[in-house]
Amino acid sequence: MKPIIAYYRASKSEQTNSIEVQRNQMTEFIKRHGDTYFLAKEYFELHSGKDRKRIELAKAIKHCTDQNYTLAFTKIDRLSRVASHLLNIRDSGLNLICLDMPELNTLTFGIFATIAQHERELISHRTKAALAIVKQNKKLGNPKGWKEVQEKAQNRRKESRQIWLSSIESDRAKSIIELLRKNGNQSLNEIARNLNFQNIPTQRGGRWQSSLVKKFITDIEINNF
Repeated sequence: MKPIIAYYRASKSEQTNSIEVQRNQMTEFIKRHGDTYFLAKEYFELHSGKDRKRIELAKAIKHCTDQNYTLAFTKIDRLSRVASHLLNIRDSGLNLICLDMPELNTLTFGIFATIAQHERELISHRTKAALAIVKQNKKLGNPKGWKEVQEKAQNRRKESRQIWLSSIESDRAKSIIELLRKNGNQSLNEIARNLNFQNIPTQRGGRWQSSLVKKFITDIEINNF
């Protein structure tokens, strides 16, 4: 059997269970291919995908290079969100396995490397736009007393919501909803079931229900996400 080195990454702004979700996906992959692969070691870190200097990723790559092991990851953007970095990894000669793209080859890797960077740039733009909205909201009046406390709390909730709507998990949820709608599935309950099946958490890290799906759809339509 071929040894695999697993690498998991989540940004600091993501839900705390994102690493665990990736580990579960890797475990399922190993179970399905137990006659071919075995998990030799796991590396993980909380770090932005746009930063090339990641200690645990460097360790994982060195481990694979020294032992001629295969580097495995759940999605290409978990490896990096910088196209040049991804292409350098590809061209280093490492054996790579991407769980989301088992048919990964030299051509498709290059295409999805470019997409990963483009998504990072979109997320950055959306985050800046969301923070600009939050900043504008904070300038709207400053009544005294209990009303001031209420408005501050409301602004904090809005800020948290805007940032989450710009997160990777939010983008994943939106993509699934768009796909279901294109296929004629408008049921809120069915959308919630699919989001939970894909292990996509809500803003608070819980499970989706029809009411949360409805609010999420309303929010992304209002904010043009």
